[in-house]
Amino acid sequence: MSITSSMHADLHATFDPMVAIQVRDVPGAIRDDLVRAARERGQSLQVFLREVLEVEARKSRNREFLRAMAPIPVSGEISADGIVELIREGRGERDERIGDALGKPVES
Repeated sequence: MSITSSMHADLHATFDPMVAIQVRDVPGAIRDDLVRAARERGQSLQVFLREVLEVEARKSRNREFLRAMAPIPVSGEISADGIVELIREGRGERDERIGDALGKPVES
């Protein structure tokens, strides 16, 4: 895991309570493949699967972000000032989410 993704995972672990996920009816051959993949990376099966889940969750958040961006006009339909305003709004929303996660307002 890269330093950035490790820091991202640590950040989520700090603010999100850990939960247990159980997957039933996994064929033994698939479990064996996953154990082998984890071993090749020098990881336990638990760490390997947690990273797989983190990647899938990140992909889901990215898809959600892209869907949310769909209403934004494409190039040629917005002025430079409009782009600057969209960036400011996005940063403000991001700062609010960070403040909410930290339990305090974030100053811009």
